[in-house]
Amino acid sequence: MTLLLDGLANGWISLIAILILWVETLVLSLLSSRPQRRFRALWANACSGTCLLAALGLALRGVGPIWILVLLAGSLVAHGIDILLRAPSHGRVFSRRTE
Repeated sequence: MTLLLDGLANGWISLIAILILWVETLVLSLLSSRPQRRFRALWANACSGTCLLAALGLALRGVGPIWILVLLAGSLVAHGIDILLRAPSHGRVFSRRTE
């Protein structure tokens, strides 16, 4: 329990979470029948999560707010890219039927 609390206090827990996130992204991509396509579908989401987890790690370590804000902005940009990449495949859900 002490190891977990120490990892939380000094920000290492976020690094571990980032590694798990990217291993999961790569494993899901490799297990797909079309790995490159799957990775292209997941990379923006993984980048957004990476920025959020890195911002958390810096905040836990007491780093100044500028880097945290930069990472949060990066997460927002990556999230926007993720939404734009998913929009064509979800377009029919958002279309209105007027007939």
